[in-house]
Amino acid sequence: MTLKVLKFGGSSVGNAEALLRAAAIIRAELPEGGLVVVSAMKGATDGILAAVEAAGRSDGAAARRAQEGIRRRHEQAANALELLGAVEAPWNDLFERLSNLLAGMAMLGEATPRARDAALGVGESLSAHLVTALLERGGTGARFRDARAVLKTDARFGQARPQPALIRRAAEPWRRDIARGARIITQGFIGESPDGATTTLGRGGSDTSATLLGEALGAEEVQIWTDVDGVLSADPSLVPEARPLPVMSLAEATALSAFGAKVLHADSLAPLARAGFRLVVANTLRPEASRTSVLAAPPLRAPGEVTSVAYKEGLTLLRLPAGTRLDEILQHASSLDEAGARRFGLLANPEGALMALLPETPAAESRLAAMEAEGFELQRGWAVVALVGEGLRQDPGAALRLLAALRHEPIGGLLTGSSGVSVAFLVPEARLPDLIPSLHAACIAFPEEAVPAGP
Repeated sequence: MTLKVLKFGGSSVGNAEALLRAAAIIRAELPEGGLVVVSAMKGATDGILAAVEAAGRSDGAAARRAQEGIRRRHEQAANALELLGAVEAPWNDLFERLSNLLAGMAMLGEATPRARDAALGVGESLSAHLVTALLERGGTGARFRDARAVLKTDARFGQARPQPALIRRAAEPWRRDIARGARIITQGFIGESPDGATTTLGRGGSDTSATLLGEALGAEEVQIWTDVDGVLSADPSLVPEARPLPVMSLAEATALSAFGAKVLHADSLAPLARAGFRLVVANTLRPEASRTSVLAAPPLRAPGEVTSVAYKEGLTLLRLPAGTRLDEILQHASSLDEAGARRFGLLANPEGALMALLPETPAAESRLAAMEAEGFELQRGWAVVALVGEGLRQDPGAALRLLAALRHEPIGGLLTGSSGVSVAFLVPEARLPDLIPSLHAACIAFPEEAVPAGP
């Protein structure tokens, strides 16, 4: 038996039709048992966040309205599947818990990170119970198991750090049950702190849950089911002719994730690096379509071959003047990290230092505004663009030849990674609609088939 973990994102469980497709995929992929990880129904997490924000400002009426909207959406899906009776009991408990949490926040006029995580955990639990009931009704044996029993984390609410050794030990009963043919349905995104509180894993949390559990169970394959045909060579909204990559290396996937590709999150790739299973990205809407396999061993590439181009817009360039000491630079970087800024690069030379940042939280925006008021130079409206491919590792000079074609572009700085599979640079984001298609056309060739290395 090949042990597989399947993860379904919010759009893949977003309504009755999507749930039926997901159930069919589960039956086809897990005939002898396995693990299914589900996200909250599309829109549910945003709805819970809206309720939490309302409760945090003591607007209990708005919080209740948001909760009622979430319940209506879930009940509509369950009614369409004729499953409301099957999920009513666990759902009543979950909505009562959410109601109590929101009432407590409204009374205090504060939504603490701990309470926020507790509320967010309700979304994944609702969809996991619905998927379990759907499979049971169809004659496919399935059992719900709470992820918090296995996915142990620290107590950093909102961005909890998983504890792989504890997860591995806690997953042993699940592994034995799956070996006997069980199909276990569980929640993504959430875990449990040392004192038993619900935690969340942050951005890409459900994918990370799936790969962490795959590592702990000794899975041969983890499948990420989403709404695209695998990992594409470029953003199709800018490059309509972008194509799925049949196979890619872990280093290529990591570089794409770091430089803005949305399909895979960097945190979800760390378990693959440790355990070496195959990670597959597939399309729930078109299960028969192309899939991307991410392999620990790199596929064969021609020297200099580039397989994809990625970008991330909305960056701010922070320039620190010449003479700024290294410890000051690192202190500024640390304060921005803590405020929620995502750093894409840090360049330092005798003329000063440059940080490329994406302020992802209001706190990060406030910190940058404060630094600007103190006299630091900020330039907004930049983007990072990266060319990625194992071929660059084999022919490092190819990166310089590619960059030579950009001599007329207003490049703000070059960024390099330690893996050698990417070259990245900063450009004004207004250049993206022209630059990305032209780079894709000039730099990326599509071989008939990429062949994995090794036996």
